[in-house]
Amino acid sequence: MPPDGTSFTALNLPPTFSLPQCMEYFTLTAGPNTDLWRKPPNGDTSTAPIVFTSLRHPFVVAEVTVSADWEMEWDQGGLVIFAGAAPQSFSSDANPVLAATTNSGRVSIGATQPPCKWVKAGMEFSSGTVNASSVSATADGADWCLSPLLHSPQGPPPSSLRIKLERVGYALWIWYQVPSMSPYALSPGAVGSTWKKLREVTWFFYGVEDKFVHVGVYASRPTSIGRGQTMWDAMHGMTLDNSSSSGAADGLVVEFEDLEIF
Repeated sequence: MPPDGTSFTALNLPPTFSLPQCMEYFTLTAGPNTDLWRKPPNGDTSTAPIVFTSLRHPFVVAEVTVSADWEMEWDQGGLVIFAGAAPQSFSSDANPVLAATTNSGRVSIGATQPPCKWVKAGMEFSSGTVNASSVSATADGADWCLSPLLHSPQGPPPSSLRIKLERVGYALWIWYQVPSMSPYALSPGAVGSTWKKLREVTWFFYGVEDKFVHVGVYASRPTSIGRGQTMWDAMHGMTLDNSSSSGAADGLVVEFEDLEIF
């Protein structure tokens, strides 16, 4: 069963954002310059819209299907898991916004907590193609992993991805599945075999108490380009006036379906 929306906290979302009661389907909109990233010595950014729940039981697995009209370089969305203090809004390049929005109001969060470790995984648009992507971050920084999603030469690239986080001992395993490659006509065993392993983060749960694990989804659009300009336009020196603007730079709308957290 999908988790109950009342147990979730919304971060970096406007006060008008309303958490759905059922998490079977909902959307997050990420404006330009929103990201979840960490780069030494002081580049720590957590401005991406995030909806998360703080677990009251040992984490086992989380899954969600993510889709969007991927247009700009580094457009992304998917699952995110934190180990340590609850996630907060922060950018080392600007004054931190130290508040999270819940369905009961505004909650202040201090900025003096040590950096938590986190992993995000999902779908990302980069270098003109869609990819399964992941980033793992410790207090020392973060890495970045991309795996291009193959598709038929006759058809368009996939626009959606099923992503899964699974705990195996101290490790966090990251899996992905392209829904269009897993038709419902297949048997459950055949569908299960279509999961591909993206990576294994061997250290993620080591030294982590179960009560300090937070899991949810995120969306981000790290790029900032003039209104109506895509990354391809900018690279080729093209500009658009407002009358022909597609509005892509206004925000990336990421759809989430069938969120499951156990």
